Amino acid sequence: MKELKVVVDKVVERCGAKLQPGDTFYVTGKGKIKIPDNKEICMFALQSLIPFLIPSQFETKEYIEEMDKLCCPDPKGVVFRIEEI
Repeated sequence: MKELKVVVDKVVERCGAKLQPGDTFYVTGKGKIKIPDNKEICMFALQSLIPFLIPSQFETKEYIEEMDKLCCPDPKGVVFRIEEI
């Protein structure tokens, strides 16, 4: 399984978890999430990312390649991007 880096690309207007552009968290090959610097991520944003994080860890992810930006459910919230490590 691939290791992933999830980066906050931008905050449209607000973020309940106080994320800022450039903040990151990691998804390990063991299915664990590591958030550096004792930061937080809200469950709503995480819930919207998980359907893309799991397939992104595998080779077969055709529909994921079309998604270069992902956002939390709040349209005024956070925009993320997923990078392979």
